[in-house]
Amino acid sequence: MAKYSKKIVDTIITSIMSGKTIKTALKELDISFQTWSNWIGKDSELLNRYHQSKISALDYELSTIKEELNQLCKDSIDPKGVSMARVNAMKLKQGQVQYELSKLMPKTYGTTQQISLNNADNEPLVISWKS
Repeated sequence: MAKYSKKIVDTIITSIMSGKTIKTALKELDISFQTWSNWIGKDSELLNRYHQSKISALDYELSTIKEELNQLCKDSIDPKGVSMARVNAMKLKQGQVQYELSKLMPKTYGTTQQISLNNADNEPLVISWKS
């Protein structure tokens, strides 16, 4: 089991923010996923940093997709400039990022809608039937 250190944790967080997966980041440092899970399970601040680094990485990925889509639009002026494979790859990439964001930030990026009703005292509305 690897020894916890701020330097190792910072390296992992930086790797994730640069777009690497947690699996890759841990493998490069020869740390097991179980060890990492133990670390974030014991340290809520580290868990928050990890969560924020994943969001930052996805935000960066979204900006990359936007740039690629802009280029794709420019290339589409010439019908030979855009292949269907490239269009489909962009759709898959965008769908994957959307899915990951919906899991990390469901209120912002989720596809399901949720309604909550509260009374004047901000208590949930409860409906019951009497028989």
